[in-house]
Amino acid sequence: MTPSAVSKLISRLEKRLGVRLLNRSTRQFQLTSEGCQFYEQGIQILNDLDELEQSVTANHIPRGRIRIHTSFSYWTHFLLPCISLFNQRYPEIELEAHLSDEVINLVEQRIDVAIRTGPLKSSNLVARSLGSTYKQYVCSPVYIEKYGCPEHPDKLHEHQLLDVSYQRQNKTWLFKKATQEVSLTPSKVLKVNHGEAILQLALAGAGIAQLNEFQIRNALQQKQLVKILEDWNIHASEEFHAVWIGHDKYVPNRVRTFLDFLVEHASIN
Repeated sequence: MTPSAVSKLISRLEKRLGVRLLNRSTRQFQLTSEGCQFYEQGIQILNDLDELEQSVTANHIPRGRIRIHTSFSYWTHFLLPCISLFNQRYPEIELEAHLSDEVINLVEQRIDVAIRTGPLKSSNLVARSLGSTYKQYVCSPVYIEKYGCPEHPDKLHEHQLLDVSYQRQNKTWLFKKATQEVSLTPSKVLKVNHGEAILQLALAGAGIAQLNEFQIRNALQQKQLVKILEDWNIHASEEFHAVWIGHDKYVPNRVRTFLDFLVEHASIN
């Protein structure tokens, strides 16, 4: 179906409903609040139909495509090692993975399941916990040999720091030691657009990074990275969730199967 044909069908639907579903500009379309509501409830109806179809097929075998969105770090450390097992168990399910560290619009990108970290801001998302992790400040021995090791958070402004680039402003890094609290908004920051690139920069001696424990475990064991400021607690615990749009009761069989698999095999311990 051509884009013009789709546009005509949407216009007819808007006329019949008496509401605008899309805000249109010369470059893009954006769902209105009514459009979001119509889409979400429509998806729920389609999911119900999918469940009905699968309930009358042989053995209730989960099948169909699942579009997932996750960070490259979570994909590399947790999903990738168990994808073969998932494919072996559920050969009728087709996974389509989209990798980036940015928070995307699940409706616009037609994503079934996304893996997200931190507090969940959208009220229309349902979530299942996949565990939590703590961040550590690390750098390479080569970096310390060249530039020294900061012994207090206040000294970090003298060093090259590494951070993600999709945030518009430099984030505040928080530290606590007994009754002391220090907040730092670094100005000297080299930014890249995903966490694994930050890890590679840290390994190359390019600066000091704040990374999840699971990302640096092997590098610490092999002494490619060292922890710094270990006496200070970093206020940077991250909760991981699998999220989707809709209602917990109305999840397609294939999606529920994938969610159960994530909890069992790809949780963060």
